[in-house]
Amino acid sequence: MRSPTVQDSDLSARAKIREAALRLFGTSGFGVSLRTIAQAARVSPGLVIHHFGSKDGLRAAVDESVLSVFLERFDSLPKDLPADLLSRAMANIFSDVLGPSPDIRQYLRRCLLDETPAGTTIFDEMVVATRRGLELLERRGGIRSDADPEWRPFQVLSVVLGPLLMEPVMQRNIGEPAYAPDVVRRRTSANLDFLSRGLFTRAADTRAEPMP
Repeated sequence: MRSPTVQDSDLSARAKIREAALRLFGTSGFGVSLRTIAQAARVSPGLVIHHFGSKDGLRAAVDESVLSVFLERFDSLPKDLPADLLSRAMANIFSDVLGPSPDIRQYLRRCLLDETPAGTTIFDEMVVATRRGLELLERRGGIRSDADPEWRPFQVLSVVLGPLLMEPVMQRNIGEPAYAPDVVRRRTSANLDFLSRGLFTRAADTRAEPMP
């Protein structure tokens, strides 16, 4: 299946190199050589340098292509949706992008576990986009007035990205592919219910010790 980062009009050598890098960075780590990437894309190493300048330049291009898929979807959110439909649309952005593409999931997993400054770029941008979406939802009356504005984007991303990070081990416990379409739909609905109504009863909440 073609990655969502490749559009019908984007089938150039540059795009093929970028997609080969997306796949290899995700599966083999960022130490993979430019020669290996060039072989996977069926081009010469010199053409990789011509298009991207260096491996850092290639990685930046991969980051940008993955981010653009999310950011373009967030930017296209209709501003006049009621709160319930807006929250569903926001949830669908993540499920629609992550669900069909194991390459993007593996790459994001690698980025989120990478402690270098470059590895935090995608997460930082996702925080900004999520915060912006939540502010829009707040204006539509879809956020509790006592919700902590600092922590709410991280709470949402924890729910969304948790399955991404746990996919390899979660797979053994759910008995079916973690990102199969029906599983994604069910998990998206469960996540929306969790975010909108919570999990604990009021009685459990008042007696619980503070969590870290």
